[in-house]
Amino acid sequence: MKISSLALTVLLLLCFSTQAQTFPDDAEIKNGVYSNAFFNFSFAYPKDWVVPDEALKKRIKERANEESVKSGNSAYMKDAYLLLTVSRQPLGTPSSRLNPTILVAAEKISHVPGNPTAKDYLLGYRSVKLQSGLRSSLPEPVPFRVAGLLFFRDDYAGTVNGASIRQSTFVSFKKGYAIVFTFTGEDQKAVVEMAKAMEMIVSLGKDGGTGPKKVIISDH
Repeated sequence: MKISSLALTVLLLLCFSTQAQTFPDDAEIKNGVYSNAFFNFSFAYPKDWVVPDEALKKRIKERANEESVKSGNSAYMKDAYLLLTVSRQPLGTPSSRLNPTILVAAEKISHVPGNPTAKDYLLGYRSVKLQSGLRSSLPEPVPFRVAGLLFFRDDYAGTVNGASIRQSTFVSFKKGYAIVFTFTGEDQKAVVEMAKAMEMIVSLGKDGGTGPKKVIISDH
């Protein structure tokens, strides 16, 4: 049976139109687990921590845009996604102590020249951190693998708005994006406790297998 070129084109369009299109922030949160359909990973954050509502997430995004303008990085924000924000206490809760927070974001790496690695990304990120008052405490970012993904980690310390801050950032490249996990606390012990959640990442990977692979996270 012969099929005309027009009929074949229509059939192809129908086939492609049935495939669901996903975006970097296509995800769901259920029972303390963040699951991202685009990057195909799940992340279990600390029990009883708080995820902000949509209105607050919008304000966080607006604040990030404002800060990017100040730092001269606004051109990159259109290719950046804030995937998850979760904190021990609701954001904005009055307290004399820093509210430990986990941020997960994704940013296109097409603007980075050459053929960068996640390590290169973090090395370039140091200047941005320094502008905010945080300096790296490691000679260079350190590698590790979890759930079949190669991450690099960098640690920071400093004082921001009069508050002592410790921070660890983990980066892996996937689908043309840098996936960035940032853990912020008032001291290194708090950051290490939060960063242990990295052990709970699950990725389907290329072979379709599941199961978290542990990574040892030390406090240096």
